[in-house]
Amino acid sequence: MEDIKYAALFGGSGKDRNSKEYKETIKIGSLLAEKGYIVKNGGYGGMMEAVSKGITDAGGKAVGITCKQVGSVQGNDFLTETVVTENLYQRLELLIDKTDLFIVQKGGIGTLSEVFLTLDIIRKESIVNRPKVFLIGDFWNAIVNSLKLNIIPEYEHDLFLVLSDYEELKEIINRTQELS
Repeated sequence: MEDIKYAALFGGSGKDRNSKEYKETIKIGSLLAEKGYIVKNGGYGGMMEAVSKGITDAGGKAVGITCKQVGSVQGNDFLTETVVTENLYQRLELLIDKTDLFIVQKGGIGTLSEVFLTLDIIRKESIVNRPKVFLIGDFWNAIVNSLKLNIIPEYEHDLFLVLSDYEELKEIINRTQELS
């Protein structure tokens, strides 16, 4: 029996469907579907909608985890399943739990909170079982460099990797799957 693989995408809920990030995130969804991942996301618009569109257009499964505390529990039109939680803590727990791969697109404070909680949880995992965290976009470099310099100890610098774009992510995922 084949193991179920989960990926989670964190990213902003902005409505600009013409942005580079939105278009790239559709491609990310398609790639994840092709590689057999079920993709979890926050269920709303923006990057969450884009990854859901990409994965379902490619025949995959997109699970949106919405939240009563946020307001609307109605997910985007591209989800294959919606899970409704009572609060943000439950939502984040479901997004993080049993996830093998995290992809982070541009976002705001919500995206940052998802990333930091994820990093805090996975840093306690053994290196063998630790999920990968990829931050997509060169704009992350300034943030990450500051964190590495001022906050995150050197022995935890390998918890995540900044990638320039979708193409670099695709190359790494393809290479990783060839090795397994």
